[in-house]
Amino acid sequence: MPGPAFLHGERVSLHTWEDEDVEFFQEHRNEEAIRRPLTDVAPRNREQIEEQFEERIYGDDGMVFLVCAGEEQARLTGDEDELTRVGEVAIPWVNQPHGTGMLMYWAAPEHQGEGYIPEATSLLLDHAFGERRLHKVWAMVIEPNRPSQKVLESLGFEQEGRYRKETFYEGEYVDSYRYAILAEEWLDRDD
Repeated sequence: MPGPAFLHGERVSLHTWEDEDVEFFQEHRNEEAIRRPLTDVAPRNREQIEEQFEERIYGDDGMVFLVCAGEEQARLTGDEDELTRVGEVAIPWVNQPHGTGMLMYWAAPEHQGEGYIPEATSLLLDHAFGERRLHKVWAMVIEPNRPSQKVLESLGFEQEGRYRKETFYEGEYVDSYRYAILAEEWLDRDD
C-alpha cells in the first residue's frame, strides 16, 4: 500500500515514494517501454536502483511523487488498498536562484494512455507554481515520443527549441525538443 497522499485529484493521487515502493520502481525503470523514451539506456541492478530510489526519497529541493490511480474508489470506501501504483511524476531538479525546474514522468505500460499522467502532472504543476513559487517548468522529449509531446501540449506547454540529432535512440540520432510553461501561463489558464 502506498504511503499517505500528498495531493489528491479526481482519479489520481500523488504520494511520496516509500521503501515499500522500491519493487515497483525497480520493475518499471528497467522496463524497455519506460526507460527507452526516457533515454535511460543503462541497465540497473538492485543496488543501483536502490541508490537511485533513495535519491528520490531523500532529495531536498525536488518534487518527486508516486502516481496512484483509484482515488475515486479509495475516497468512496475510505480504503487506500484500492489504490494502484501507476508511475511517477517529478520535478527532480530545481534551479532555486532562477525558479526553474525540469519535469519528467512515466507510467507503467499497462497504464499508459489512460489519462493518469496529464492529471498527475496538473496536480504537480499546481503545487510547483502555487506553493513552491517556481517561475518556469521545462521538459525534454525525443522526437519519436509523440505521446509525451501530446501530454505537454495538452497542458499548455510550448515548444521552445529543437536540438538536432541530440539523442541516440533505436540505432539512430533523433531530435530532442524542449517544452516549457511559465507560472503566469499555468496560473492564468482557463480551466
